[in-house]
Amino acid sequence: MVEKLLTPEEAAERLAVTPRSIRVWLKQGKLRGVRAGRLWRIRERDLEAFLDPVLHALETAPDDDEPLTEEDKKAIAKAERAIAQGKTKPWERVKGEMERRYEA
Repeated sequence: MVEKLLTPEEAAERLAVTPRSIRVWLKQGKLRGVRAGRLWRIRERDLEAFLDPVLHALETAPDDDEPLTEEDKKAIAKAERAIAQGKTKPWERVKGEMERRYEA
């Protein structure tokens, strides 16, 4: 399925702002868009993400390029084994223990 690309004018109409505002946001990187020469186009999903700040933050955040250390990998494997063997505490129990510990 081909995703519709919006012009700045179409995006502006949907957001009830001026096309100039759309172009400013595109240049600032606040709104994601595709540039072909001098022309901007905005994917509908990018416009929706712009309207949802949490989704926008997730989509525009840099990837975590820091690789897992051997220590991280061992800790993850240990936690996965404990979960698989049923050796973990229910969240409610952990929460209760934490509340009692920090009440004093």
